Amino acid sequence: MSHAPEAGADGAVRGAGRVRRTLAGMPLLAGLPASTVELLARDAHFKRFKRGGTIFRRGSAPTGLFFVVEGAVKLLARDPDGREKVIELFTERRFFGELGVFRLSRYRAWTQAVRECVLLHIPSDALIAAVRADPELSLRMLSDISGRIQALIESISQSTPTLAHKRIAAYLMELRESAGEGDDWIRLPAPKYAVASMLNLSGESLSRALRKLREAGVIEEGRGRMIRLVDLPAIERLLDL
Repeated sequence: MSHAPEAGADGAVRGAGRVRRTLAGMPLLAGLPASTVELLARDAHFKRFKRGGTIFRRGSAPTGLFFVVEGAVKLLARDPDGREKVIELFTERRFFGELGVFRLSRYRAWTQAVRECVLLHIPSDALIAAVRADPELSLRMLSDISGRIQALIESISQSTPTLAHKRIAAYLMELRESAGEGDDWIRLPAPKYAVASMLNLSGESLSRALRKLREAGVIEEGRGRMIRLVDLPAIERLLDL
């Protein structure tokens, strides 16, 4: 028997056809057999969360995997001083929540909607059945998780203020790559304070880093959270790519 996500959503919107189409459009599942998508679609449902809504809480039992269909979600924990720390930001077409399912343990952190969002929830039993049936899905999930761990290690290791501009430059390049578009304008997935927290920066350090990149002529800041990568070769040289 599958479990619904925790309260806080406006309600589930079911539709087998929409579920399958949405799953087929996720990069994780691109090109996988229809049978794999069918296993994941079993009992899957959409959930809508308002800004600040909690998807799951620290200490709660895992219910399955979540794909971000619209909006963005932040993964939160507390630092030694008791302050909230953004561990990771999940934007559209990314997934989260799988670690608790595979580890058979309660969540060690919690998640909140950065802005109003729509998620597609895959119950634990359906996820495990699909992973057992399709080794390629297992390898893709391992690759994604490994990449996230590597990014976290790099974020922790680059903790000195002098590297702040490199850290934000690397993050902007990651956003551009994940967007999969040729447009050099990208949008920060969350307010700057949340991005700063995720990158182990203070808000002031993030502002200084952006100003340094702007004055160097490699980025341009637009309205809202829009940033344009003006000089990609210069950014690549900065990052030794």
